[in-house]
Amino acid sequence: MTYMAAGGTNFAGLARQIWYWPVIRGVIMVLFGLVALFAPLETPPALVQVFGIFVIVDGIASLIDGIRRRGTGVGSLNTGMGVVAIGFGLVLLFLPEITLGIVLILIALWAFIIGVFQLIASLGMRRRAGASWVWGTISGILLIALAIVCVVNPETTLAVMTLIIGAFAVAVGIAMIALGFRMRKLGDDGPQGPAAKSGPGEVIEGEIIEG
Repeated sequence: MTYMAAGGTNFAGLARQIWYWPVIRGVIMVLFGLVALFAPLETPPALVQVFGIFVIVDGIASLIDGIRRRGTGVGSLNTGMGVVAIGFGLVLLFLPEITLGIVLILIALWAFIIGVFQLIASLGMRRRAGASWVWGTISGILLIALAIVCVVNPETTLAVMTLIIGAFAVAVGIAMIALGFRMRKLGDDGPQGPAAKSGPGEVIEGEIIEG
């Protein structure tokens, strides 16, 4: 298999380093969705507390990854997002009695922001990531769709809205997990990955070296 010189090599290396990130976030999202689908969340505060725990766990994952990559732009971004997410999650956990309308606005705000970032990032790498960007785009679109559903259906009952949020969360989580494993495959198949072999046709510094 032949790879692009600088761009392809750099992206393959990056994919090897960060593939686990969308997988972790996807697993967290699926777990949140399953809780929303099958746990008896009978009041808005119960839903917002479950959502708050999810946001905190997701923020901790971001913070850990940011600390691991400290000194880089990605590390600073993940650290900042992790701190903000943890703070937001703690606020949600300790909110007093809250109406369903406010819960939906908070969930919609989070879903829209994350969805837009996911969509921008996925579309930006569509020329370098093979089919990987498709899964990222799907997850971004689903998150934005969730935000819209939460905003335009404030009169929906808690039980129905919880099922809708749970279904969206599971779908987004599956898409993110698929994205992570596609990125892992891309990294493994790329130059200097486990699938790379030495010998005729080896790619070194963007040039094909014939043996």
